[in-house]
Amino acid sequence: MKTKGYKRFLDRMDYFNTDIEVAEILVLNSENIKGTGDLIFEKVTEDSHPILSNRQNSKGSRKIVVNHLKKTVYVAFIKEMYEEVTEYLKYILREAALNSDNPHRLVGEHKVNMSANDLLSKPTRKDIIEAIMNQIFQQLENEKSTLELIKKVKNKLGLTIDNSIITDALPYLEIRHIFVHSDGKPCEEFLAKYPDIQLDQKKRIALNSDFAKRAFSTVKILLRTMDQDMLAKEYVSSSEKME
Repeated sequence: MKTKGYKRFLDRMDYFNTDIEVAEILVLNSENIKGTGDLIFEKVTEDSHPILSNRQNSKGSRKIVVNHLKKTVYVAFIKEMYEEVTEYLKYILREAALNSDNPHRLVGEHKVNMSANDLLSKPTRKDIIEAIMNQIFQQLENEKSTLELIKKVKNKLGLTIDNSIITDALPYLEIRHIFVHSDGKPCEEFLAKYPDIQLDQKKRIALNSDFAKRAFSTVKILLRTMDQDMLAKEYVSSSEKME
């Protein structure tokens, strides 16, 4: 059994895993779609593809173009995976608040600001809880630490997760910040913390198919473990459970 929130994570990541495979196939087959004359690829036209139409029709030029596309897809995969993890964490906080016998534990030390009009505008208790938990999650996220975010959600919910599962997934979540804030170039502190992370010739984190598969596998295990514990603790609405 799994939650609909976990299923959404898997479904959305499937799209990006597919994009990776498409990009990799394009790299392998770039010479099979080369154009004739001055055209870098088949069916390129000056009107529809003004930038590509100015590219040289050569193997090297095609290699540059398709490899850049592949790298862009890898980076999008890493960023999207992080966003989907945060969506899942918000989801389980909301579910626990709806179903836990001690929702006060979830609020803890956090303060929530909602006006009377805000409260009265919410049509259901579920909508009120969702608004409250969204504010609390924003406060957790503002700490700018992926580890602390996961730990605090885990502690608030009282989830039983082996620390090694968090440790395995953490570098692949923290890498998102490196691509957002420093164009994929990690600082010395990050490299010392995660010595297994490889760099390319430009000192950026090396992205490839194996890297993407490891990233997805470890993060999927983390969320699956959380999901199973949420279900075991009966923190999930019956309407959110699925086989």
